[in-house]
Amino acid sequence: MVTQVLEKATPEERLPTPQTASEFSFPIATPYPIQLDFMQRLFEIIERHEFAIFESPTGTGKSLSIICGALTWLKHDSERKARTAPTAASSTAVTDDDQRPDWVVAYEKKQQLDAGNAAGSDENDAQQKYLRWVANTRRREAAERKKGLMASRRGVPTASKAESNKRKTDEGGNGSDDEVVVVEAYYSGDEDAQQKPSNGLDDDGQVHYSAEVRKLLERRAGNRPLYDSSDDSDNDDSSDSAVPPKEPSITKVIYASRTHSQLQQFVNEIKRTQFASADKVKCVTLGSRMQLCVNERARQGAQSVHAINERCLEMQTAGSKKSARCGYLPLQHTPMLDFKDATGSAIMDIEELAKEGRRRCTCPYYGARASVNGAHVVALPYNTLLSRSARQAMGISLAGNVVVIDEAHNLVDTILAIHSISLDLRTVKALQEMVQMYFTKYWRRLKGSNVTYIRQTTALLKALSKFMQTIADGTTRVVSVNEFLTMAHADHINVYKIDRYLRESKLGRKLNMFSDRLVQKDSDVPSKRPTATVRETVAGPAPATAVAAFEAFMECLGKPDRTGSRLIIRATSSSKSGVEVELKYLQLDPSEAFGEICSEARAVVLAGGTMKPANDVVEQLLPSQSEPQSTPLDLKLDPANARLFAWSHVVDRSHICSVVVGSGPTGAALRFAHGDQGDPAKLREAGLALAALCQVTPGGVVAFFPSYALLDRMHRNWTSAGIVDRISKRKPVFVESSTSSGDVLELYSARVKAAGSTGALLLSVVGGRLSEGINFSDELGRAVVMVGVPFPSLASPELAERLAYYEGMAGAPSAASGVIGSMGPRARELYESLCMRAVNQSIGRAIRHRNDYAAIVFLDARYAEPRIARKLPTWIVGSAGPTATASAFGPALAQVASFFKREFA
Repeated sequence: MVTQVLEKATPEERLPTPQTASEFSFPIATPYPIQLDFMQRLFEIIERHEFAIFESPTGTGKSLSIICGALTWLKHDSERKARTAPTAASSTAVTDDDQRPDWVVAYEKKQQLDAGNAAGSDENDAQQKYLRWVANTRRREAAERKKGLMASRRGVPTASKAESNKRKTDEGGNGSDDEVVVVEAYYSGDEDAQQKPSNGLDDDGQVHYSAEVRKLLERRAGNRPLYDSSDDSDNDDSSDSAVPPKEPSITKVIYASRTHSQLQQFVNEIKRTQFASADKVKCVTLGSRMQLCVNERARQGAQSVHAINERCLEMQTAGSKKSARCGYLPLQHTPMLDFKDATGSAIMDIEELAKEGRRRCTCPYYGARASVNGAHVVALPYNTLLSRSARQAMGISLAGNVVVIDEAHNLVDTILAIHSISLDLRTVKALQEMVQMYFTKYWRRLKGSNVTYIRQTTALLKALSKFMQTIADGTTRVVSVNEFLTMAHADHINVYKIDRYLRESKLGRKLNMFSDRLVQKDSDVPSKRPTATVRETVAGPAPATAVAAFEAFMECLGKPDRTGSRLIIRATSSSKSGVEVELKYLQLDPSEAFGEICSEARAVVLAGGTMKPANDVVEQLLPSQSEPQSTPLDLKLDPANARLFAWSHVVDRSHICSVVVGSGPTGAALRFAHGDQGDPAKLREAGLALAALCQVTPGGVVAFFPSYALLDRMHRNWTSAGIVDRISKRKPVFVESSTSSGDVLELYSARVKAAGSTGALLLSVVGGRLSEGINFSDELGRAVVMVGVPFPSLASPELAERLAYYEGMAGAPSAASGVIGSMGPRARELYESLCMRAVNQSIGRAIRHRNDYAAIVFLDARYAEPRIARKLPTWIVGSAGPTATASAFGPALAQVASFFKREFA
């Protein structure tokens, strides 16, 4: 009988969408209808490889819907792969009367498996290889610990070697402590091939090793942590392999949000579901060293994440007298493998990861990184996901995975901010001094092309410093990168090669170590005051921060032809340091960074409580393509195919009272455009209106203003007119400042919640610390009052360039005129959308759950204009207002009073 061969499985069978909450493993028996619909739409978007925007108001269980929808798809997808993957047992059916030789049957089986699904076989082989390496490593290291052989792996120097090092230092050499500061031999490419020693020796006659060999030697010498997850290795799985094979990555959901508190909330929601208990989903939260470093010696005195990063990397390098190896970086693999097992068996948030690291004396930062490939869910901050270099450093691959970006209302702004870099004159001058000092000390020991490139770097810094010192106070110019280099007389310098040199040579890391040694050397002499050079160069701008800023700026200059790139040259007066000159690189096109994410991931979903208006977001992230769309990837990146889902609130519409007030108590118009904000009469009218609203509103009232300047102006006006005293008789007034908000929020909350309280009034700013991420539920926010429309200032060159780029016209709209009507239609649409997204975030602070209720009052007639009203959230537009016309104050006040008296008295 002839052997039967299974037909090759189809690339991917279509998964049916679950229809009930139980099929989604939803932890609540009866979810809100919008939650079930949310999960179904999410499942379908992932299955179809699409891009979508989901708007689900706060309090509707959005996080839980994301978890159950995405993880249900992940579970079904895993089952699909198990069904369709061919196995050795099922690939062939051989009868007992088959008379062929065994080797023929075995060969045919192998051919069938290879032809059936070679990729799946490779994945299985890689997994088995990794598991064998883990088992062999655990066994070998257990034997080493038992035999006490770890001392030899620590590289403890002998007495004669220590004496030799001391003698070398005493004789004027730099000793082993300086070896780590000197940048390694650098060869930039083919143009420097003639510099490479043909006999395999360096300039001083020493052997010149390849980068791969040097990496292996460093690890064996203990100069790098053996478990570093950033290394990709194809080494075999033999028990003595110094570098582990890479753990195969499984399909996962990558969840990004804005803050660590939001990530913590998401992780805790997973713990509530059966995905954590029954399905044993593995979830890891990623953070920076600022959140996860548990070495107090590394954290001590570090004011920025850059400083902690450099200190951590230095503490991984042997040979430095100052930086002994970090005690949380084990020399064996087993402690890190144990940490990974712990994170895989129990879902932990960022704080629990740090606590587990302290308990096990194992670095949770590297432990979390090492756990990425084997995790089903990876939770991480915006900045890590949106930066390609950060993703690569963390070992995150988007290929075939699901990306969910929560709280995505500011996604475009975040992308532009991440890829826009500022460099000031003070930093440039400090770096110029630092590089010159470094070169003076070590130039004789630099090999390869280091001398050439460090001289070019110094020349560039000198050119930048000289140019910036010529900028007059009050100057603001916007130019292209090439125009700037010409103006600075630096167009003869190859900034692309310098950018590559800084990245590949790790000169920045060496400069940080060098500056640390300067400070340490100066402080070791108690009677000696720090020299001017050390005090100004090293103790001025933090070296780690300064170097990081310069490297990021050079990376931008190295791409002068990038679409949407501009450079702002700005000089402003400062009472502390005179004229401050700043160079700011602007990236105006977010589609480049986001396009990488969207093209690599299986599906991308943007979620938020207030995503409207969304049209400009889609157009900026997925710009229109001129050529016909043919491939699935082209279709996913086509803005015409973007899906938008918007659900109303779970609260009954009778729980929301929204009204636009067009005139104040005296009949004066309420319209606070830029030209009206200096009119004392109009400011007083707003105060009288707010005072009357406070009389009829129970509990807390939160009023939002367009800016801190207008808030301060109105508050002073109201105080002098006695309005603040009138309000305070019923509701004490608390005012947010631009420097601090935590204490004000605590005082306001305590006053509202106090026994017998009649509430309080909180004055805050749209886009400020209290306008996003703060919960004003129940009595804390019975009314939200929007005073004015918070249009961003047209005087900002950043905004002007952004509007001009979006409009696609040659020049920016006139910032001096401040006339919205002078813009093109696309620029005006974006300008209004930027404003209304901030408004929607502010008013969304009030309604937080199904039984909540609040009044939303707009003290500006412009909110009734159709262009503005249609950009309000669905749950506001669908309630009792706002209407096409603004109400007079009397009817509006009666409507609010009746709302509280009739429904909630």
